[in-house]
Amino acid sequence: MVSIKASYTKIQEFLGKELSLEELEELLSFAKTEIDDYVKEEDMLVLDIKTSNRPDLWCAEGMIREIKGILDMEKGIPSYEVKESGFSVKVDSSLASSRPYIACAIAKKINLDDFYIKQLMQHSEKIDNSYGRKRKRSSIGMYNLSMIQSPVLYQTAQKSHKFTPLGYEKEMTLDKILNEHEKGQEFGQIVKDYGIYPILLSADGMTLSLPPVINSNDVGRITEDTTECLIEVTGTNFETVNVVLNILCQTMADHGADIYSVVIEYPPEIHKEQVITPILELESIIIELDIIEKYLDVKINSTKAKELMQKRRFECEELEGNKIKVMIPPYRKDILHWVDIAEEIVIALDYNKIGPTKWKVLTTGGLLPETESENLVREILVGAYGIELVTNILTDPSILTSNVNLDKQELIKIENPVSQTYSVLRNQLFPNLVNVISKNTHESYPQIIFEVGEVVRMDKNDVWTQTNAAFCIADADASFEDAHKRLHHLMKLLNTEYKIESTTHPSFTDGRCGIISIKDIQCGIIGEINPLILEKNQIWVPLVCFEVELPSIPTLNCKTKKTY
Repeated sequence: MVSIKASYTKIQEFLGKELSLEELEELLSFAKTEIDDYVKEEDMLVLDIKTSNRPDLWCAEGMIREIKGILDMEKGIPSYEVKESGFSVKVDSSLASSRPYIACAIAKKINLDDFYIKQLMQHSEKIDNSYGRKRKRSSIGMYNLSMIQSPVLYQTAQKSHKFTPLGYEKEMTLDKILNEHEKGQEFGQIVKDYGIYPILLSADGMTLSLPPVINSNDVGRITEDTTECLIEVTGTNFETVNVVLNILCQTMADHGADIYSVVIEYPPEIHKEQVITPILELESIIIELDIIEKYLDVKINSTKAKELMQKRRFECEELEGNKIKVMIPPYRKDILHWVDIAEEIVIALDYNKIGPTKWKVLTTGGLLPETESENLVREILVGAYGIELVTNILTDPSILTSNVNLDKQELIKIENPVSQTYSVLRNQLFPNLVNVISKNTHESYPQIIFEVGEVVRMDKNDVWTQTNAAFCIADADASFEDAHKRLHHLMKLLNTEYKIESTTHPSFTDGRCGIISIKDIQCGIIGEINPLILEKNQIWVPLVCFEVELPSIPTLNCKTKKTY
């Protein structure tokens, strides 16, 4: 959830309607927003936005855009003309392994006052901190265009490079900014992790900013006198920086600004061709309305569906066979599945107007036998002094491969991942536990953790899901025997006989690793983690672990399930 402040009077002005707080709150519900508080003396609403995947709603303009659709004041995807600016940005190849992507646009004829500047900054900060993962994935910068010469250079600089950071009057070196400036102390670690210093320069050498840390105090300061500005978004993901830019351009266009494009010239190491931003091509999804009808239990034809989708600010085309083709606004990247469209339709219908239905089958709730078996394993491992973790089934491929010396892995990838961090489905658990240990080296030892969770694997052309259990011990005295004791404790309480046979494995130390077998079927691994992996993950104590496939334990009701 995201909380923002907005003017009650301004919202009414933008809508052209006088609304009571109750009437406004009812309309805001269509933008997944509630009024948390109203400070009458300041004319300020505190709005609680109940969604974390709609950054376009984290400003008054975004909410008004949704409300105008519901009220039939406007329909379909809002559009604006993008003119050519003649500006370009040259990206240096030295950024390829750090923060390589940038998207830019120019806004002219912007009418800024103190309130609107604060609203822009609020929106930018909310996007940076949430959608931008505290500026790691993306960050926003705005600059006084009148002081900038094209082409803008996005490159790296030495730590001795100097400029005057925002809010200061004296020049500081990049190194000093990261260590002494309040924003450098807050966000400097991002740049330090890169090992390089990204920098934005005007063609005449003037420094625009040190992204994603701080703007300069001259060209990087927006005031009420600013009528033209350069908007830039830098980040680690091509799609993310362009979506964020589209959101900002739409917001400024809604405020009456003229939007101009910028050419981004990438080196081949980063992107194969130059890009003109903002990128406003529409993505689309084809929906079978028969599925929607069954899912929502409402009757809906293609004509009605088109009308509803236009109210929700989509474009829609009727197709044969009770299907529709939905075009998605360029400022939205949350539409991934037909269920997302079903949600938009039911919002347009108004949840409150959908009548309740009686249950068709009366059932009583209870745990599945598989869940009971998993909970039993959890109780046993807690009894072995383990602390349970729940890590994401979607993860970064490097955690499953290079981080644990497993470079050749057949991983199931997400077709259109939002980021590298959540781009593959895990096929085992222990690499995630190693990753968690590596993030907690500042905590005291021993660290004893475990997870009971799903993994996903390929078998020829089929995808299979099963539950595994993994257990890890990090301590100065940790050894193979410590892991073996916990495994034996688990198997004994599950009344299961097992064997351990010596093996070699890239993730484990030779001679201190074994294959776990039950009834002569291999079902797990146990051992001491390879010292090279410990060094790579900056873990400075021995680490031992085991992982076992629960469907292979005959006393449990766990099964391997075909999922695709």
